[in-house]
Amino acid sequence: MSKFVITIDGPAASGKGSLSQKISKELNFYYLETGIYYRGFADLFHKNEVNGSDLTSFISNLKIKYFEEYIKKNNKKLYSTKVTKLASKLAKKVEVRLFIVKIQQEIIMKLDKKFNGIILEGRDCGTVIAPEADLKFYLTSHLKVRAERRFKQFVQDKKDISYEKVLNDLRERDIQDKSRVHSPLQKPKNAVVIDNSNYKFEETINIVKNIIFSRIPTLKNKT
Repeated sequence: MSKFVITIDGPAASGKGSLSQKISKELNFYYLETGIYYRGFADLFHKNEVNGSDLTSFISNLKIKYFEEYIKKNNKKLYSTKVTKLASKLAKKVEVRLFIVKIQQEIIMKLDKKFNGIILEGRDCGTVIAPEADLKFYLTSHLKVRAERRFKQFVQDKKDISYEKVLNDLRERDIQDKSRVHSPLQKPKNAVVIDNSNYKFEETINIVKNIIFSRIPTLKNKT
């Protein structure tokens, strides 16, 4: 790979999305939110009223270009509770994961030359999608801390949901992500583990950037 590849994996609400977007902008990296592809797939699956037995046929007839455009156009609506739960369920299917991982690996290989590299954020980036990445991170924090952060965001977005509901949903999501047979959430080999339970967002940003510059010093001259 001619461009630098960095992966940031971790459980839901660990802050990896916001961190990845921030660092991508600062380092001129392409930001790839891998989870949005499963959300987009789930939304299309529901929209087309696909029967479980027709999953293979649905995948074979789904045009990749249309699929990617659908995700871009409907990005904001793909974070509903219904889509999230269906996406988590469909992500357990090996045929779904193979279809989406192939798309994401092609994005890495065809990366535009204007970028210094790519940051992949999700749950199987450093283990499945890009196991040979130049640098891998595993970002985590305590369940209650993650629930508090997500709840505050929901309140800010004026969503009617209780803290207990957020906590239980995250606990259930963790179990599903870690126990699925195909591409379970786990710490990638040689990944730098960062527990940001007691760090503010900017502190975590600085920690990650310092590690990136220490491992890939040439990036200092490209920011």
